[in-house]
Amino acid sequence: MKFIALAAAILITVPVARAQAPAGEPAPEVKAKVKSVKMTEQQTPMFNVGNIRDKRWRPKNWIEVDVEFEIDLPQKAGGSKGTYPAMTMNIFLALNHKDTEGKRTVLEGSLNLVNVPAGEECHALAYVSPATMKLIFLKDNVLVSTDVQGYGVELMADGQRIAGDSKPVSGPWWESADQLAIQQGAILHKSQTPFATLWGDYDVPVRPK
Repeated sequence: MKFIALAAAILITVPVARAQAPAGEPAPEVKAKVKSVKMTEQQTPMFNVGNIRDKRWRPKNWIEVDVEFEIDLPQKAGGSKGTYPAMTMNIFLALNHKDTEGKRTVLEGSLNLVNVPAGEECHALAYVSPATMKLIFLKDNVLVSTDVQGYGVELMADGQRIAGDSKPVSGPWWESADQLAIQQGAILHKSQTPFATLWGDYDVPVRPK
């Protein structure tokens, strides 16, 4: 069964998560939109530094997930000049792999975003290590085009889902855990990787777990 067929079957039984707060709970004062999700391979960066004994090694492929999003705040919270203090981004990657029980392998990770600015383009960066992918695929270098079949992204604020995006079908296909082999913590934020010092403030800060 291809993943798109599996995802479609899952969506029949899984209700789409809504941004509205449950009865009796206030809705968060922030609105958000996921504008794009780009996935690519990034080779392990090589830095030239002095005063150390160098080691010979071969860079491998990391899977990079670059999520572009934006948030809106009411005027009383600063409007387009405001900043939202903290929200969570959950990321799911469906791989072209099944476990011994025939379940689709899905990698999961959460980014604790802090100081998210309103009124501008925001990015969140997440990664899957070569070691994790080799454990699954038994090969050193992987490709997004052949080894990743789908993704899911959701933004959470004050315990509520305020935005999301997914492919190859829309909706929270990752919520049907009994039909998927989900590996929690397999997706890392930038500060946990060799890319930690790169690209300055291109991406939103993340609070370490």
